[in-house]
Amino acid sequence: MNNKHLACAIVFIAIICMVQASLTMDKRTLKMEADADKAGQTADTSSTTLTMERSQLEALKQSSKPLIDYLNLWRPYFSAIDSSQNAELKILLKIREDNLLALSQQCDVVAQKNNRSLSTLMRAQITFEDNYARVLNWIGRLERELPTIRISSIRVAKGTSANDLRVDMTLEQPILTAQ
Repeated sequence: MNNKHLACAIVFIAIICMVQASLTMDKRTLKMEADADKAGQTADTSSTTLTMERSQLEALKQSSKPLIDYLNLWRPYFSAIDSSQNAELKILLKIREDNLLALSQQCDVVAQKNNRSLSTLMRAQITFEDNYARVLNWIGRLERELPTIRISSIRVAKGTSANDLRVDMTLEQPILTAQ
């Protein structure tokens, strides 16, 4: 083989390498274009979904605005009593402030199954025997000063003396749980 044949073989091999390289690059380019199209479709779908979700969120915010406003109105009262010990202490301090004669007092923590945001109650069972005006005024002040407390049961009977009133009552203080 002479130099011309060798040069032609080298040029032929170079041409085959260049064709192979260009076919490989073309295949990569096609794959990248397909991936880019797929990513573009995914982005468009995600953008559409995001727009729909935002509109649903706005609709939910508008429909729940009265409830959220109502919750925000009551939140400071529930935040003031953040534990069952705090609720028990507030009730017992209210009794002590008015010098009521409490015959018995028992406090328990009870779970509420039907309410996820107010899942815990502090239930206080108290028995008083004192002047009927003082007891009734105390109940009124209790409802005014602790508006989240509920009187779940009350039984009123005549006390031992003429002006005394015996009251067996169960108070429930819901405890707001953080979510």
